[in-house]
Amino acid sequence: MNILIKLTGLLHSQMLDDLRRRHPFAAERVGFASGRLGTLQDGGRLVLLTRYQSIPDDQYIDDPTVGARIGSEAITNAMQSAYFGRQAQEGVFHVHLHGHHGKTGMSHTDQREIPPLIPGFQSVGRQAPHGIIILSLDHGSVWVWLPGNKEAIKAASVATIGAPIGVFESGVSK
Repeated sequence: MNILIKLTGLLHSQMLDDLRRRHPFAAERVGFASGRLGTLQDGGRLVLLTRYQSIPDDQYIDDPTVGARIGSEAITNAMQSAYFGRQAQEGVFHVHLHGHHGKTGMSHTDQREIPPLIPGFQSVGRQAPHGIIILSLDHGSVWVWLPGNKEAIKAASVATIGAPIGVFESGVSK
């Protein structure tokens, strides 16, 4: 299935600015974006990212075995966002930055640690899309769990609308 991700240039900049901030002990930052699902003319799906939630410094756990580990309060807040976003059918997307240029993807740690969060998001936001967004300094990749699905679909592209404009193709066949 063809999935496209769209967000404003302002939202993309907001995410990058937050994720580039230094943390007292974590090597990287994490945030959560909210997204709504739409249908494309060809039957594919569109996820429109609508807002971004930064995670406060005190909600990180000091764990040198990973770039960043967030605590239960941060995850609870994300789940509450999904729960209260039910009326708008807004899902939750885990977001973090790999600090390089070019295409990016999930590291082995990302593959092991992040997908287990998705069933919790799905349990409180059943009709919404949920997923993982990994940004690089000039690219991005997104994995989306559509409502009712247990498997992720990699988005074919991520497009920023407005200034700055950008389209990050994933190479996924449509």
